[in-house]
Amino acid sequence: MSSPTTTRSAAARFFGYPLVTILIAFIIFGPVLGILFALISQMVIRLFGAAPLPPIGYPTDPGTLLAWGFGKLLAAGVLSYLAIVIYRVLIARGCEGRPETPELAFTPTARRWLWLGAALALAVVVLTLAGIAIGGDVSFGASASVLGGLMAAIGLSLFAGVVEELLARGALFRISEQHVGSLLALVITALIFGLQHADNPSATLASTLSVAIGGGLMLCAVYMLTRTLWATIAVHAAWNFGQSVLGIPVSGNIQTGVVQVRLEGPEWLTGGPFGIEPSIIALLLWTAVFAVVLVLAVRAGRWQSWRAARTAVAEGRGSEPVGIDSTHPA
Repeated sequence: MSSPTTTRSAAARFFGYPLVTILIAFIIFGPVLGILFALISQMVIRLFGAAPLPPIGYPTDPGTLLAWGFGKLLAAGVLSYLAIVIYRVLIARGCEGRPETPELAFTPTARRWLWLGAALALAVVVLTLAGIAIGGDVSFGASASVLGGLMAAIGLSLFAGVVEELLARGALFRISEQHVGSLLALVITALIFGLQHADNPSATLASTLSVAIGGGLMLCAVYMLTRTLWATIAVHAAWNFGQSVLGIPVSGNIQTGVVQVRLEGPEWLTGGPFGIEPSIIALLLWTAVFAVVLVLAVRAGRWQSWRAARTAVAEGRGSEPVGIDSTHPA
């Protein structure tokens, strides 16, 4: 296949340069959509909220909490769809010159991994809480608004799952892998994904490392095995939802949830105020998942070496996603 860059203008080739494309993705899927998410949420709360928002945390007034949850859900639905359109039109077609995005094709593998990925993530949540209950204590409290908490959990999890995966796996890992191979792409993505969460509320070195391993490495391995972003979106969104719906902080961000789960025990066990992500139990579980999935991906021939990546670039195939045959979807 000939390279799409051979007939592209100088400007198009500039925006198609890997680092430039990744930078554009970081700007759009980071601050731009993040600000829009906050604005839409605030607009809904101001229109329907019954009380002013607190400066920190979430509202406790039932009416405001309901509007808060609906605002998160509405913003997530609108912006998740917009993010996918932006990825297809601007990142893939505009910057990379790719008319198709097989990594977002709704193939049988993608459909299968929507529920497999969700089941995997929720199982890790349950097993982590079971381990904490054995070594510490898990108790339950009431939420100020069950419906508001549910809508907020769905909205926040959907937005994070879609937008962060389009950025981290869809742009950063995929483009890096195409140009420098799977190993360096794994390292680069894990480091950046961990550092992105380093300034979250209650973040520590342990939480940053846990996010880098549990989120950065594991989700990259899932993408390598399945070669569909729907798989990583499902795992990421369900992992966040499983915590948020129970009122457990997600990456340090306080959640209202349908119930309020309280965890007691040493911080290495519970994860502390950051949430269960730094828990040794969650870390071990996700590390095991990463190792198994990575082995399966390598055995399936979905690992790209540095030499293979550089050869592909030299032959004008640098913009083609690794391990995906768009003419024969899995």
